[in-house]
Amino acid sequence: MPQLTAAQQQVRVEFLQQVKDGRLDLSVAESSGLPNIAYTSADFFALEQHTVFRKNWVFAGFVHQLDRIGEMIPVEVAGQPIVLVMAEDGKIRAFHNVCQHRGAQLVTEPKRSKKFVCPNHSWSYSLEGKLIARPHFHGGEKHDINQAACHRADLSPVRCTTWHDWIFINISGDADPFESCIRPIEVRLDGYDFSALRFFESLQFDLQANWKLAVENFIEPYHVFSCHPWLNDFVGMDQRQPPEFDDKVLFCGYQFQKTDPVRGGALPWFPDLPKEKQDRGDWFVMFPNFAFEIFPDQVDVFIASPQGPQKTLETISLYFIGEGAKAEKYAQARDLIINNWTDLNHEDIGIIERMQRGRASDGFDGGVLSPYWDPVQRHFARLITRAISS
Repeated sequence: MPQLTAAQQQVRVEFLQQVKDGRLDLSVAESSGLPNIAYTSADFFALEQHTVFRKNWVFAGFVHQLDRIGEMIPVEVAGQPIVLVMAEDGKIRAFHNVCQHRGAQLVTEPKRSKKFVCPNHSWSYSLEGKLIARPHFHGGEKHDINQAACHRADLSPVRCTTWHDWIFINISGDADPFESCIRPIEVRLDGYDFSALRFFESLQFDLQANWKLAVENFIEPYHVFSCHPWLNDFVGMDQRQPPEFDDKVLFCGYQFQKTDPVRGGALPWFPDLPKEKQDRGDWFVMFPNFAFEIFPDQVDVFIASPQGPQKTLETISLYFIGEGAKAEKYAQARDLIINNWTDLNHEDIGIIERMQRGRASDGFDGGVLSPYWDPVQRHFARLITRAISS
């Protein structure tokens, strides 16, 4: 891993000095959240990319985008250009998206190919990242020099794994095993047959706000009565419980008294769904920014992709059960769900962007937490602090 710059080292010192005031160690009622610098500073944003996003398992793409050997897509994670590919063995792999010769980006748009070929000097690599050949001109004649013995010339691999339709990478290579990170979620998904899920489509939203505010808002039901009239009518605050956490997983849920066309009322359900799941919704965050909600008839994946200290791209990807994703007879039901998600998210965006503007105020620096609703917010702040400190 590259060393921190002087600016990143300085902002880390400043940040850690600010959180040493006990804001994360007192009772929740006496604690506060992260200081403003964590939401506004360009240097802190760069530090976060280096620590939070390179040293944890981070969502990178969708398995359904790589359904044939040779399919490859470029992505950016933690400021790093990465390429995902379906290799010859049917395994999805990730590499730093850069030729080892002169550093040109190899893949700039999704495509299918039998190999990686650099556009600069036509050095080529197998789908497993091995250097195949490097054209060389000597005395006016072209020669292909096989460099199988030169391991340093192979593409630089990135630790990669898949879970259902989702691809995760760990750039630093030293995160805990993915299985242990996802386990707190898996134990709470007993009874849901994810093999029945079918991808429908993704919605995208631009936020003028820090990515952490989007994640904090996603897992916090406290704002529902004030910001979401329809959602509060569907499940009132007296039926909601505060979020919980288990290491790097945040989670919450509720039982609903009746279904709705956009929540389990009009589309096919998971097959053989246990009775206790038939009137339930749950949502999860795996630190740092992979999240999803699950209902009897759908899974909705939520990704808050950092674009800058005060800019985030939100992606909400909708999955339905079996023919619920494609059959024409369910088109109206799907439209209702899309419209509902769009309305709810715009309600959230308005308040998230107002919270971002508030982070510029000298009159606010972490806030006052609710001892009932906000323990998860304090825990999320601790996870950020732990990552920044490492």
